[in-house]
Amino acid sequence: MPDSPSTIVERLPNLVVVRIQHESLDEKNLAAVRAETSAAGAESPQLAVVLDMTKVSFLPSLSLGGLVQLSREFKARGQRFALSGLQPLVRDTMAITRLDRLIEINNDLATLTGPTGTAG
Repeated sequence: MPDSPSTIVERLPNLVVVRIQHESLDEKNLAAVRAETSAAGAESPQLAVVLDMTKVSFLPSLSLGGLVQLSREFKARGQRFALSGLQPLVRDTMAITRLDRLIEINNDLATLTGPTGTAG
């Protein structure tokens, strides 16, 4: 049986949403999530990229570094990058490590898209 995909990429008119499909962003899937998120951004450099972490309930320390690297990559190319849908434990981890000051975090996609589904 093949492994399930690490992400699902959804292209909206003004936003690219990369939805993580695992409960844990760990060493088994971190590289794939990073590569797929980076590729999605490179394919649509004029659009903001949001990493939807709604399904992620555990974020090991290794993954924090991966998120920082993604953030820096997007910042270097002048592209907006944000996290969305963080569960309470994951949000707490981001706050304790102060990464919430480095990486844009939104409560949900509705914060980033208007009622018509376009970024605003």
